[in-house]
Amino acid sequence: MSGVYTARVNVRHHELDAFGRVHPGVYLRYLAHTAVEASTAAGFDAAWYEAAGAVWLVRRSTFTVLRPATAGEELEIRTWVEDFRRVRSHRRYEVRGLDGTLRLAARTDWVYVDRASGRPRRVPGEMEEAFGGMSAPQERDGWHASPPPAQPARATHQVRVYELDALGHVNNAVYLDLVVQAALDAIEHAGWPLARLVAEETVPVLADGDLEYRDPARYGDRLETITWFAPPGDGLEVHQRIVRNDDGRAVVRASTRWRWVHPLSGAAADVPEGLLAALESLLAA
Repeated sequence: MSGVYTARVNVRHHELDAFGRVHPGVYLRYLAHTAVEASTAAGFDAAWYEAAGAVWLVRRSTFTVLRPATAGEELEIRTWVEDFRRVRSHRRYEVRGLDGTLRLAARTDWVYVDRASGRPRRVPGEMEEAFGGMSAPQERDGWHASPPPAQPARATHQVRVYELDALGHVNNAVYLDLVVQAALDAIEHAGWPLARLVAEETVPVLADGDLEYRDPARYGDRLETITWFAPPGDGLEVHQRIVRNDDGRAVVRASTRWRWVHPLSGAAADVPEGLLAALESLLAA
């Protein structure tokens, strides 16, 4: 496969959760930085985009965590452009340990936009030529989820200045942080705080994610995350919408799948007895 760019990162202590595993949002930060490096290596650096008056924005992120990274690991991130479709581009990623074990597979759907107006722009021909070896343009499936119950869980958040990117928008990885926290909050409010789960020797770990970014949130915006659940055969599905309180506009739509593991060893575990019953009022309609 041509046009593959490879980066390496070292997992840092502050990127770990309470059980020594990398926080899910950190992976998205790794991917975004690797995409910037790959673009620069192909000749499209910050100065090029400044002169062009354009920028790439993430429209959607999908990923699967096959094996969480842990403290002190060095990871290899391979990325390549999979397709161009007029104003959009799919980019693929593989994150591996140095032993070659696949840790995460991901795809982001980017939109090329005019920096001043925010409107989509046609991808330049020189860019399409620079990233050779692509597949044919692919269809973009819409996000979908089971309908929410009458009274889903709700959590609020006000955007902080440190959550913004260089464009003044909430960074796309921050939204994953928000939906993960909102899911854990909903489980806690149903009577299962994290401490109780640890005592039961089983905790939820994010396995798959699908986030669609609808409208950028900015500093000071008050956001509401609406959460509901659907139990798959081997874990828990979480469906969520983030909306802006002021105008009710959808900011993000997210679906994630979680699996149950032992908090320290990471070995597969069963869902705690009684948890699904506690979440019954929050299950999809």
